[in-house]
Amino acid sequence: MKRLYIIILMVLSGTTFGQTAIKKDNISSGGGSNTIGNTSVIYTVGEVVVQENTNGNTHISEGFISPDLLQAFDIEEYTILEGVSIYPNPASSIVNIQFDDASHYQIILTDISGKQLLETSSDTDLSQQIDIQHLDRAIYFLIIKDLTNKKYKVFKLIKK
Repeated sequence: MKRLYIIILMVLSGTTFGQTAIKKDNISSGGGSNTIGNTSVIYTVGEVVVQENTNGNTHISEGFISPDLLQAFDIEEYTILEGVSIYPNPASSIVNIQFDDASHYQIILTDISGKQLLETSSDTDLSQQIDIQHLDRAIYFLIIKDLTNKKYKVFKLIKK
């Protein structure tokens, strides 16, 4: 009987450890990975340090823009928009958006989960204001799309 237990234990141990494989992975509360050409990026949601890097038409932003957000707001084929600024940030009531040139801009405000809270547009003005007074104190994303030139920029907006 003792011999039977030893054999069963050896068989179970062999199948358990024999199938173990070590692979590169990350442990996080959310995120994913994306591959473009020879470049692969593993990203997580809620990273402590966030860096952005642009090289030509390639833009990498850690933790904030997942492929789902790009697809949800129809900006998958857009390039990075330069020359747009927002102030003040953090803000408590009004946020000013300053554009370098007059174009057809779409302005979208979302909460941290991607839920759209506001959508407006600006066609000829070089500046726009949005009222955030009614929002709770939190972090939001302000997505600005240049619909004419197919460019976009995402700002992290802090409501104080």
